[in-house]
Amino acid sequence: MFDLFNGMPVHALVVHAVVVLLPLMAVVTVAFVIRPRWRRELPWAVVGNLLAAAATYAAMASGEKLQTRLSNPDFEPVAKDHGDIASLLIYFAVAQFVVSLIAWLLLRTRDDAPRTSRPKLVTAVVLTLAVGVAASAWTFRVGDSGAEAVWKDKIASTEQ
Repeated sequence: MFDLFNGMPVHALVVHAVVVLLPLMAVVTVAFVIRPRWRRELPWAVVGNLLAAAATYAAMASGEKLQTRLSNPDFEPVAKDHGDIASLLIYFAVAQFVVSLIAWLLLRTRDDAPRTSRPKLVTAVVLTLAVGVAASAWTFRVGDSGAEAVWKDKIASTEQ
């Protein structure tokens, strides 16, 4: 299922969803938490973070299939460092989803309820910001290691 799609590695297709969705949802979630008028849209951030986690899982599973397909059984697996770093990204994606859910649960109010309490707001902001920054930074690290594994030798062998 996660190996090939129309003759192309699935990993090359889904990895772009992760690179875009995970950092984007981090920013969107923080924005929805900070802006009182936008908080009623926070469930959409929860859904977006769930999609980002699902895309991360698909990238991880398809990356393992691609690594198996490209690796010679007698040698070190292809892009081993990238695979090792990338295997942790799912935890960041799930954490971002869980934190967005927690933020929504903390900040949801009924129409007749008073404003959100300050401790709940601070908790939601700190959690979403900390996990969002960590998830975005790790996404960059994984993407950078993947790009280096694929392109470093190819670019080095070209002339300017």
